[in-house]
Amino acid sequence: MGTCCKNSARDSRGGRSVLARFRRDEDGGIIIFSLFIFVLMLWFTGMSIDLMRFETTRTKVQGTLDRAVLAAADLDQELPPADVVRDYFEKAGMLDFLDGEPIVDEGINYRVVSANAQVTIPMLFADLPRVFMQPFAPGIYSSLTVSGGSTAEERVSDVEVSLVLDVSSSMQQNDRFTNLVPAAHDFIDTVLANNTNAPEGLITVSLVPYSAVVNTGPEIASVMNLNRTHGYSTCPLFDADLFEETELDLDESYDIVAHFDYGAETNVNAQPIQRPWCFVGDDNEIVVHSSDPWRLKQHVSNLTSFGNTAIDLGMKWAVALLDPSTEAIVDEMISRGEVDSIAGDRPMPWGTQDNLKVVVLMTDGANTVEYDLSEPYKSGMSTVWFWRQFDDQPLHEVSKSRISIQYEGMSTPWNNWDDAFFHLSAPHWDRWDNHPRGTDEWEYRSGNLDIDHGSAVGEGIHYEGNVFHASWQDIYANWVRTRIYNIFFNEPYSRGAINYSTYVATYYALEPVVNGPQADDRLSDICKEARDAGVVIYTVAFEAPSGGQDALLDCASSPSHYFDVEGTDISKAFSAIASDIRQLKLTQ
Repeated sequence: MGTCCKNSARDSRGGRSVLARFRRDEDGGIIIFSLFIFVLMLWFTGMSIDLMRFETTRTKVQGTLDRAVLAAADLDQELPPADVVRDYFEKAGMLDFLDGEPIVDEGINYRVVSANAQVTIPMLFADLPRVFMQPFAPGIYSSLTVSGGSTAEERVSDVEVSLVLDVSSSMQQNDRFTNLVPAAHDFIDTVLANNTNAPEGLITVSLVPYSAVVNTGPEIASVMNLNRTHGYSTCPLFDADLFEETELDLDESYDIVAHFDYGAETNVNAQPIQRPWCFVGDDNEIVVHSSDPWRLKQHVSNLTSFGNTAIDLGMKWAVALLDPSTEAIVDEMISRGEVDSIAGDRPMPWGTQDNLKVVVLMTDGANTVEYDLSEPYKSGMSTVWFWRQFDDQPLHEVSKSRISIQYEGMSTPWNNWDDAFFHLSAPHWDRWDNHPRGTDEWEYRSGNLDIDHGSAVGEGIHYEGNVFHASWQDIYANWVRTRIYNIFFNEPYSRGAINYSTYVATYYALEPVVNGPQADDRLSDICKEARDAGVVIYTVAFEAPSGGQDALLDCASSPSHYFDVEGTDISKAFSAIASDIRQLKLTQ
């Protein structure tokens, strides 16, 4: 065999020997395995870190969502709910995570707030195995998405509403009262549509009509401690300090407005008077915490518009009927069958959970003068004596020839020789005497007629022989104020029995007790007290002048709670307010 062939065979065997030795050599094998295990451990550890980052972000996002919607859904929260949610996320440094705008559904007794968030978390270690195939680029190829949503709601199921309606004379203009009635009817129907007969979740409406006064009606008057100067009507007078608190102390004594017709927009020849300043009986009276839409609507339909405008008095009564101090009024009305027994817990204490108190105040005017009679015409005895033909003959039916006017002796508290009387419609020889018609001297000065002038309040004094000494309230209840001086005192004046000031004194007995600016201040005070107590106040200026608009805007809970409307648009205003109360039976 040649040398080259031997070398070739030898080289071939040498190569196989090297490969064989390489196969048998295990040096460095553990390094490769260790590198593989290290990469796996790094990968799994990195995945754990990625998952921890994901979970931390998810928890933070969800926690922020929950806190944000809970705060925004709070009915005591005055800021816009969507702004509250955004503010929470901004302070957490996650404003960009919000997914769309927060969703808000709210009404006067509820608020529901929903929000969603979403954020993409890059996985820093999930792509680690790609290091053997391509350059390592963490987070480029793998990521996880954090998404969350949260909804919170707060609802009030018990609602007390005071509906305050202007029934002053100006409501007769431009069909205002005609437009008011169906608007108020629709409001009542909407508010009470979802009501039930269960004690829980009850909605009640108190109706407060007002003009220059508010007529309590006989039932409420029986619960109050009223200084009764007459028995014809019951419209309490309130001092200014009473408008600086929501309560109405039923143990406190209150004066009432005198009974008179001041002579405008009325039949001045009516006897007895047809348009008393304070309405009588249940005319224009307050309806307390009713859940009966039929009764409320009937009362609205039967309202009569007359008199000046005292928005402050209407608002005071509206707030008082939401204050627990008037619970005794509700209890009394229940005992008389005027209020359903399911309203026995009304008005609820301030701050009661799931209870909302609302006032809807409407006017077409501005605060004007509130009148009363001055003394002695408010509570004193008159100078007019009647000789009735039979027991309890109405005073206005007694003929002039049986009426006597006392012009001297009223300053002494007994019948005496200094008393002097002018007999109306009498011949000249019988015009002057020292006793009233129907009596003689001895009888007048006897014990049968001995009286204390002024001791009788609100009702005159009856004597034997149907002689009646009338109080001034008896006179004003039977004759219009603008006619009294001519009917009774023109003849004594023309004959020289009395002077001019005495002649016209009954005409000028009308005095202002509150003027417009004072009433504005009182209205502002009671509105502030109500708002501070948590009452939601809606106001409706119905073709009102600027003064009334300003007063109602000042009273409302916010500018968005104030409506300025004309004509039939009053229905839209009442509908907009009532739409916030139509889901009243839902609970939290």
